[in-house]
Amino acid sequence: MKDLWFFLKLFKPHGAWLAGGISLSLLTALASIALLTLSGWFVSASAIAGLIAIDGNTLVFNFMLPAAQIRALAISRTLGRYGERVVTHEATFRVLAGIRSWFFQQLIPLVPGRLSALRSGDLLSRMTADIDALDALYLRLLAPAVVAAIGITAVTVFLAFYAPLISLITGLMLMIASIWVPWVFNRLGRAGAEEIVILAANFRIRQLDMMQGLADLIANQAYGRFSDKLGQFSDLMINTQRQNNRLSAISSAFTLLLSQLTLLMALALAAISFKDGLLSGADSALVIFCVIAAFELVTPLPQAMQMLAKTQKAARRIRQVTEMLPTTPQSNQPSALPDRYDLQLNEVSFRYSDQQGRVLNNISLTIPQGRKIAIVGPSGSGKTTLLQLIMRYYDPEQGSILLAGQNIRQLDADELMSCFGVLSQRSQLFAATIKENLLIAKPDATATELNAAVKAAGLEHFIGYLPEGLDTWVGESGVKVSGGEARRIALARLYLKNAPVLILDEPAEGLDSDTERDVFKALAGFAKDKTVIMVTHREAGLGLVDVVYGMEQGDLCEL
Repeated sequence: MKDLWFFLKLFKPHGAWLAGGISLSLLTALASIALLTLSGWFVSASAIAGLIAIDGNTLVFNFMLPAAQIRALAISRTLGRYGERVVTHEATFRVLAGIRSWFFQQLIPLVPGRLSALRSGDLLSRMTADIDALDALYLRLLAPAVVAAIGITAVTVFLAFYAPLISLITGLMLMIASIWVPWVFNRLGRAGAEEIVILAANFRIRQLDMMQGLADLIANQAYGRFSDKLGQFSDLMINTQRQNNRLSAISSAFTLLLSQLTLLMALALAAISFKDGLLSGADSALVIFCVIAAFELVTPLPQAMQMLAKTQKAARRIRQVTEMLPTTPQSNQPSALPDRYDLQLNEVSFRYSDQQGRVLNNISLTIPQGRKIAIVGPSGSGKTTLLQLIMRYYDPEQGSILLAGQNIRQLDADELMSCFGVLSQRSQLFAATIKENLLIAKPDATATELNAAVKAAGLEHFIGYLPEGLDTWVGESGVKVSGGEARRIALARLYLKNAPVLILDEPAEGLDSDTERDVFKALAGFAKDKTVIMVTHREAGLGLVDVVYGMEQGDLCEL
């Protein structure tokens, strides 16, 4: 339960909405019970009054007052039910939005070191389905439990004024239906509820894998095999869900059985009390109808408690991610960013895990502000890892990295990233317009700044041919533009950020010779007064730099 309690604490900012939803739920439930109870009394009292009148006796019977009360209760129940739906769902949406925002905030320090160990489909499942599963915590667990507790108390006290023994039996049966039955079916359904969370996550992972690799699967005639495997997961999920639904049906039937047994005992006791003159005919009907209505309070609890394990499992999966320790812990009192951008690496060594060998071996390197260097070497030699250490995606296992003589561990992570402009072989274009992709680098950029970045990146003619110009949609991962234009958009974004240190990670990878030449020509003018650190395994672009270093199996030397 500690996982659920953790998330209940996150509900606090929305306490007013949550309390409002519970209050309306309670008002609706009590109005529903009171409506059926009063209606039963009114019909019986009216019938008895009619029978007495037939016998020739007169009876004063206030017809208008209970009729008005019934109308008021009916209206209250209708309005309460509508208000309850609006407020409880609004409260739930606000809570889930808050949890999503909190979850993303927890993910930021984990990028990229920790998140790289998670599969994208699994992470997506935690961000969507697992957080969505937390809606049951309020809608199906907290609110119904509070309403049932208060409602059972109110019904038991009310019945005690008319028939104490019926009140005792009804209260006992309601307690069994609200505590023992949910507990039993929670135990019975726990394994299936947890299993459905894992199966659903694995199903989404395989779905995402198939979507991302669809072209390769078709080309290698492997689509059928992957599709069959996905179908097996689907069948397993359906069978597990069928078992869960069977338990839900049994729990509902058991609750109904308890309600009918309680009604039978209440009928027998009411008849005895009527015979002994302890209850009038109308009051007997009032008691019976109150017993019938009271079980509406506990009907949703067994099914909700059966799926408690699902909510707990989802909460645990979310916390497993958010409780990961970042690879680069932040300083409690970060230092201010220095005015200069001289970089110095002192005997830096690094490995990704204790089970792997070193990727970098005692690297020492000094890069004065404005110096332009290139690091060449084969794939896997540690070039990109060195860049990631400089930007503090990871911390060195040994040694230190200094910015203007100050250890970058002591700097604020966000401020440190403002020093770097990055152009890599996989610069991400988002499913948005060209303008929106550029504004990622500088959200408050003016039209003049945007046009200057577009011109500097050589995009002016390309955008001029587009009917919608900068408002052209680039599609998922930039699928609607060519690879060269996508790289130019990333280059324009680099210009717009205008950082003092440029990190170029294989910037010409995948480009044709003409585009490659244009990209480096544009970079040469832009990087004139900036520090440039470029890694590549090709000779293209080396005319941009002052010094070339070679890297082989984690060792660095000047060429």
